[in-house]
Amino acid sequence: MAIIEVKNVYKSFDELQVLNGISLDINEGEVISIIGSSGSGKSTLLRCLNLLEEPTSGEILFKGIPLLNKDTDINEVRTHIGMVFQSFNLFNNKNVIDNCTLAQMKVLKRSKKEAEEIAHKYLKKVGMDDFSYAKSTSLSGGQKQRVAIARALCMNPEVLLFDEPTSALDPEMVGEVLDVIKELSKEGMTLIIVTHEMKFAKDVSTRVLFLDKGIILESGTPSEVFEHTKEERTKEFLRRFND
Repeated sequence: MAIIEVKNVYKSFDELQVLNGISLDINEGEVISIIGSSGSGKSTLLRCLNLLEEPTSGEILFKGIPLLNKDTDINEVRTHIGMVFQSFNLFNNKNVIDNCTLAQMKVLKRSKKEAEEIAHKYLKKVGMDDFSYAKSTSLSGGQKQRVAIARALCMNPEVLLFDEPTSALDPEMVGEVLDVIKELSKEGMTLIIVTHEMKFAKDVSTRVLFLDKGIILESGTPSEVFEHTKEERTKEFLRRFND
């Protein structure tokens, strides 16, 4: 069974129609990259998956649980669906380890000792354990994003959403963040990534979705989407990147 099911989802902001009837099944262990031009609905779709944006209509299920049902505890569901934002969203007044332990203690009710052990494990994984007691404001963009990934992993999510994780980074820092995501992709975790990094999407994904005007215009393996493109609009979009 799909871990996430999206059924005929529409989303509008006032007069602006952003998603136009999206249906999508996401299976466990898939690495899905969502590509498309700015304004195509990529980030809105991603944010609907954990109800950071609420669809105007349609249905989203996580392991069969309907997210839009008023009886669903969405905060409980969100502990299983982690999110990494383009702007890191770290607490500037806290050091690195505190950023990684706070939600564990508050939401998962872990003890400080257990939360710190788990935080060190994941900070090590992303190459940031040496910075555990550094202020988050003293870190580079790439370091902040790696801490944000560690923080998300500390919650032991089943699905991890990445919203353009490299778009706020200087070009030389992009690689260090993509390398961390690439490692996660090899471990069988379900990842959904909105990205402008085409080479990365091609290398890391099991499936690529091309969004245009709020619909999934093209969907397939990286080879199908990048090398055997069917839609003229997708070809035009990819041509810009290839140039």
